[in-house]
Amino acid sequence: MKPYHYKRRIVQVLMLGLMCAIPALGVFRLDLASASFVIFGHVVWWDNFLFLAGLALALLAAPLLTYVTVGSLWCGWACPQNLLTEWADALTFQWLGKRADVRVDGEGMVVAPHKNRLNNWFFLGFRLFALSLILGVTVFSLFYSPGEVWGFILGTHPRQANMAIMLAFTVLLVFIDIAVIRHFFCDYACFYRMGQRLFQTSDALHIVYEAPRASACTKCHYCSTVCPVHIQPNRIQPHDVCIDCGECVDACDRLQKKNGQSGLLTFSKSIPAAAASAQKPLFGSHLGLFRLGVAAVFVLGCGLMAWGIMTQKNIDDGKLQAEQDRMLRISHVCTPRCSALRAACGSANMAACYQAAGCTCQCSLDQDPTNELHDTWQQCVTLNAKHLHEWESRVSAAGRAP
Repeated sequence: MKPYHYKRRIVQVLMLGLMCAIPALGVFRLDLASASFVIFGHVVWWDNFLFLAGLALALLAAPLLTYVTVGSLWCGWACPQNLLTEWADALTFQWLGKRADVRVDGEGMVVAPHKNRLNNWFFLGFRLFALSLILGVTVFSLFYSPGEVWGFILGTHPRQANMAIMLAFTVLLVFIDIAVIRHFFCDYACFYRMGQRLFQTSDALHIVYEAPRASACTKCHYCSTVCPVHIQPNRIQPHDVCIDCGECVDACDRLQKKNGQSGLLTFSKSIPAAAASAQKPLFGSHLGLFRLGVAAVFVLGCGLMAWGIMTQKNIDDGKLQAEQDRMLRISHVCTPRCSALRAACGSANMAACYQAAGCTCQCSLDQDPTNELHDTWQQCVTLNAKHLHEWESRVSAAGRAP
């Protein structure tokens, strides 16, 4: 009997699938080249004050609202970091032993002697790397359109080298995270978790131990054994990192069912009277007003974002994309053509600098003579030719000086 376990897994997988689908379906993307967000195909510039103000308010209010209502439920049921960490832990136990520990914050390298073989390490690393590659492509897709991603995969994109470096860096970070960091990220690097420790209230959803029935507890530590964050669920402290996953509730229910009783652990939004008298609520009697105020700020933020999108000056997305593609094609041709001159450019060889600048402008003219920047490029060629002539004249005069 694992009611919470299976429900949580379904929610986690659906949430991870939703996050992977966001860039693939064009729901949201960061376009660094044009300094804009792309939301359902609509370009929102980074200088759109209304949208940015609304986004800031929504991002501030949403976590606060969860802190004072559902507690750590987001961490245990929806955050992909926990799903990936638990999956990586399961793989580690499978290939390196049931008590294996390779976490950066663990008790050192712990591997079962009969599992400490090269092929076990290889298969574990291969599976972690395969997952890192899939997730890396997903993160990578947040910065490039689906067409650009497919162009990169097929090897037809003009910025192939730059995109390959970015993808490799992303995959490496994801691999390090799920291989050795795991829950350490949640404890010490997650801003959501840090805020939760500051603002979570005692009457938010949390795990409660029925102390009056303590005599029914067999002290088997089954609840702590199944806990993914390795705490004692029957003695949860305010500073503990409980993620409200419900695994301990399932474990205790299974054990107590053998005796015909219910488990001693359960989800609750209340606290025992003794604990309530000893623990002063963060917002006191004004918690309801605080929740209402935070919800109002969230709605205001969403409204400002919608207003910013609706009032932004429309642009021709197709024309913008065509212009970006044209500039990429020019760069793809001109960069290698003038790379030798740029490499030679330096304070001791200013002639190469002028030649490199002139080469880039002349190449752009050759590739796109009808561009609206034609006059600017032509002026660039003329000025750099003039500067080159003056530099060579000065060098020649300095060489003839006694």
